[in-house]
Amino acid sequence: MKRKFVIFIAGLFVSVLLVASSVNRSSETETGTIPCGVRPFKYTSGYLLGPPIVAVVKCNSYDLNEVRRAMDEAIGLIGGLGDIIKPGDIVGIKPNLCDNTPSEWGVTTHVNIVLALIEQIRKITNNEIIIMEGTGASPTSDCFRDLGWKEIERNGCALLDLNHPFPHTEFGTYTIPGGGLHFKELRLNKEIEKVDIFISVAKLKMHSSAGITLTLKNQFGVPPRDIYAPEGTSKMMLHGQDPRYDLPKVINDINACNPIDLGIVDGVIGLEGGEGYWIPTASRRASHLLIVGKNAVAVDAVGTFLMGYDPTAEYPNPPFINTQSHLRIARDLGLGPTDLNKIDIRLGKGIKNLKDMVVKYGLPWQNPDIPADFKPDEVKRIVIQNREEKK
Repeated sequence: MKRKFVIFIAGLFVSVLLVASSVNRSSETETGTIPCGVRPFKYTSGYLLGPPIVAVVKCNSYDLNEVRRAMDEAIGLIGGLGDIIKPGDIVGIKPNLCDNTPSEWGVTTHVNIVLALIEQIRKITNNEIIIMEGTGASPTSDCFRDLGWKEIERNGCALLDLNHPFPHTEFGTYTIPGGGLHFKELRLNKEIEKVDIFISVAKLKMHSSAGITLTLKNQFGVPPRDIYAPEGTSKMMLHGQDPRYDLPKVINDINACNPIDLGIVDGVIGLEGGEGYWIPTASRRASHLLIVGKNAVAVDAVGTFLMGYDPTAEYPNPPFINTQSHLRIARDLGLGPTDLNKIDIRLGKGIKNLKDMVVKYGLPWQNPDIPADFKPDEVKRIVIQNREEKK
């Protein structure tokens, strides 16, 4: 009798645990957004990276007052930042500091672009602003020092090297929404978790492998070199075994894992023929403009057009002469549009037509070894289910 009673009590205890577990799971699936990636998408329908609103304004130099004027004009044209940044938000800003080549040479984001952006952010939130970068060439600390980014610290912002786990002892591991195209998960600095808003401030440049490098490709600085280039400096593990296929997929894996909330392109002085002077065909090219938008894919589409190319193009059409288009993949994943007719483009003072601002950028070298049967991958839209929709 005692044995039966003990079995009964044990069974009752297990049942209670199962019910509690079920309630907890049910509660988890009914509130909030399904946690996936280092930060969740803020949008679950339409374009996952937000409304395709993009401003293009003239910016004649890197003089801080001129950059302030251009940034203020661009942010005004897109309707302000109030629907993106809220009071108390922590903001992460990722410039393009691929090495310590000066911004005036067309390779890196100019510090004044970010200083002007910070002034706009400070109108909304007084919380932390973290400038984060993980370079692939020169050490990140050298880039911060040599390119004037210590000025950022004097403005009350932090500088963070994403190539190392500091201030933590190890990196975090994050699942990629939709299952990923090349990776299933990524290892990243855990500090990105606490960021409410992530802003990519890129450079207007061509790229020898990816065709273009704007706000989406700028995220290559997010995965740490400690993990993805343990024996080198160029993060070759992110290029995959076959860059023609893998590189564009990796770009989208990173952007799905860490969504961009605001995209900005420094197009005052850009670079044609490649992404840096390690590419023999690279040379500086002045466009004298600033591109700001609420959808990173749309921003990159406009930037591609302003460099003289069709953003809807696919291999082997330029600028995607060495690989499939990461813009097309981003579009098919549902991140944003590449068709300019689907983008709300708002032009700054003195610009009557977007075509008037096009400056043709020269292509990088073409890889002659691409086989004739190379075909781009087909991908499906990422489906992110909002738990609120289940109620």
